[in-house]
Amino acid sequence: MDSLEPCKGCYNDLCIRNVPLFATLNREAMHTLTAQMTHKTFKKGEILVHEGDRPLGFTVIRQGSAKAYRTTFDGREQILYIFPENDYFGARFLFTEEKVPYSVEALEVTNVCILSKEQFSSLLIEHSGVALQIIEAMANRMSRLELVLQSMGGRNAELRIASLLLEFKDTYGNKNGQYLEITLPLSREGLANYLGLARETLSRKLAQLEEEGIIESVGAKVIRVLDLERLQNLSLTSD
Repeated sequence: MDSLEPCKGCYNDLCIRNVPLFATLNREAMHTLTAQMTHKTFKKGEILVHEGDRPLGFTVIRQGSAKAYRTTFDGREQILYIFPENDYFGARFLFTEEKVPYSVEALEVTNVCILSKEQFSSLLIEHSGVALQIIEAMANRMSRLELVLQSMGGRNAELRIASLLLEFKDTYGNKNGQYLEITLPLSREGLANYLGLARETLSRKLAQLEEEGIIESVGAKVIRVLDLERLQNLSLTSD
């Protein structure tokens, strides 16, 4: 990986202005934060950080998207989280000395802005309100990972798929006429991996949802939601 470079565009660009975590910072505080950040571009498929590495720091996805995953004992890839544009990772490592327990891979050309632990510590001294926001964000992220683990248990396949589509709709969904269309950030194999399903099971269940008139596949990467209410109801159904 190339060395990190100063994020020269940050001061004027305020690349983190759309990150919800920092939404309450005033302009001066935002300038203080962005002026210290470094910038890096990763190609599709390039690893931002490897499992077991020291963390880069607090990393904001400025453009693009990435996935966090772990490799299981039998060599399979288990996707833990998808980081869309304006999301971030590495907050937990600002308060600990632990190594990263997962790898992060760019799903497309991805630009990131990084703040080191030392820089962040200085920021918290001057802007203590950010600390509370970070703690809340970490709690929300832990809740999301708990749902991932839960989805690998007894929840049925239809519920997992419906829940994932609803999770993706705010970030990857766009209105096309009367319907919502979700551009999937992962391949079908990646989606199956993320959901803890066999690829054949995912394909069969998606076909079943199509037959029921709930969704429609538009090519390999787009899911058109035909009946949002039924999809939401399905996500609440338990075995």
